[in-house]
Amino acid sequence: MTTSIRIRGEIPFPQAGEGVYLRFTNPDCDQLQGKFGENWFADAVPRLNRVDTLYLRNCLAFGGKKDGKPFRIDYDTLDCPMGDMLDAVLDALFLAVHGRKFEDHLDYVANVKKLEVADGDQGNG
Repeated sequence: MTTSIRIRGEIPFPQAGEGVYLRFTNPDCDQLQGKFGENWFADAVPRLNRVDTLYLRNCLAFGGKKDGKPFRIDYDTLDCPMGDMLDAVLDALFLAVHGRKFEDHLDYVANVKKLEVADGDQGNG
C-alpha cells in the first residue's frame, strides 16, 4: 500500500498506444463535471462497476495523454478487456482527486476508520 500522496499521477495505458497514459487535469475534471453533473466523481465507482460505457468512453477521451499533451483515446478501436479500461480509469480518477490509486485509497479510508474506532474506545472522540 502506498501511503504517500502522488499528486496528479499518471496511469500507463499502453493498450491505446506506446507512451499513452491516463491523467486527469483540472480542465479534464471540469469537462467530466459538465458532461455528467456535480456528482461526476461521487458516481465514478458505481458507474464503472456497472460498466457505464458512456462514462468510460468520456473518461478515456478526456484523460488520455501522450508526451504531456492531450491524446484522445478512441474507445471504439481499443482491443483489450473492459476490466483493463475500468481499472485504469478508476485509478487515474482517484489519483487526480485523492492523490492515491483506488485500492490505496480504500486502504487509507479503512485505516482512518480503525483509528477513529480506537480513539472512540479510549474516550478520545
